[in-house]
Amino acid sequence: MNQNESKRIIGLDMHPDVFAAAALSVDPKLQNAFWVQDRLSTTQLEDWAKKQLGKEDVVVLEASGNSFEVAGRLHAIGYTAVVLESTQAGKIRDNFCNDDRHSAVKLAKVYRSGMAKEVWQPDAKTREYREVFFAHRNAVKDATRCRNRIHSYLNEHCVRLKSGVRLTEASGEATAMAAKVWTPLQSALIKDAFEQLRQVETRRKSLERIMVKELVANPRWASLWRLMGIRHRVAFALMAMLGDVHRFATAKKLVGYLGLAPRKKQSGNDKKGQELGMGKFGRGDVRALLIQSAQNALSQRTSPFHKWGWKLVIRKHRNEAVAAVARKLTVSIWHLLMGHFTPLVEATEHLRTKLLRLATVIGKEGIKALGFDDRDAFVEAQIKSIQLSP
Repeated sequence: MNQNESKRIIGLDMHPDVFAAAALSVDPKLQNAFWVQDRLSTTQLEDWAKKQLGKEDVVVLEASGNSFEVAGRLHAIGYTAVVLESTQAGKIRDNFCNDDRHSAVKLAKVYRSGMAKEVWQPDAKTREYREVFFAHRNAVKDATRCRNRIHSYLNEHCVRLKSGVRLTEASGEATAMAAKVWTPLQSALIKDAFEQLRQVETRRKSLERIMVKELVANPRWASLWRLMGIRHRVAFALMAMLGDVHRFATAKKLVGYLGLAPRKKQSGNDKKGQELGMGKFGRGDVRALLIQSAQNALSQRTSPFHKWGWKLVIRKHRNEAVAAVARKLTVSIWHLLMGHFTPLVEATEHLRTKLLRLATVIGKEGIKALGFDDRDAFVEAQIKSIQLSP
């Protein structure tokens, strides 16, 4: 490598099996790539990097399914890799010829121009948490689809189950089978549908047990249980998506990251502008969970957000009030994780009830596996564990 090729930007267009790479100078005056390579094997990434890259090179990837894994592999052998936000990088790249070779060149140029945001790269453990989170979300979707298929099939035969029938219980299947006289083939289809539902529900519950156990092992994140409206699913989602909370300098930064900040459009002589509300940016998956938590906090009279939130409901639309409660809850989350809350002196009845429900999620065997005799011992241990001082 000659001297004028040092400090290069390496655009990497990754695919599951192959990738393309292009090397550009950091000097924007030098527009042409030093070299462009295509159809390289992903399995040979490390060998290729050792032959082609210098230690001062910056490798640039677009956020995609395997970008964090690829960046981690490059970091492990001593190279610098950054991941760009896919929305902005993709828009700029798609304005040009969109094949792998050109995409690699454009990624390097986008990074050099500073027009695309760099994405925070989660550590290996945080990536595992995200995998659990997405697996649970898919299990919830699968369970909903299975329920809908059962109801749809029964509706086709003019069978309506009464409210309160639990499809995941044996009694639910028995009720459906007794609703009318089914043919052998119809009976087989119904039994198969219920079996599918039980399987996905078992998977969902198993993943929720994993969530609770990981939170128990991380007292700082488990301390979020102190906040009304937050249980294991929301706390685990925050742990998986936020990673190191210290990367958010202020609570406002966290609110923006989750897409809970209202937006405004204003231009020219229109001084007032147009209120666009929130959404369409940020972490929509976590934002949806926090909106649910805000709904819960708004409906409970003992919640510190109840009175304040209902004043907003009277003056504005309920949805606006819920969004405002979600923002306040997010601010509380940031302060709690940063250690700004006072230590927990005495557990409230609400917290004890919540911890008892979490013990139910884990189950008797899970509680014993964690080293507790019963769920009361588990609850007391968790109360002691989250008495965190700043």
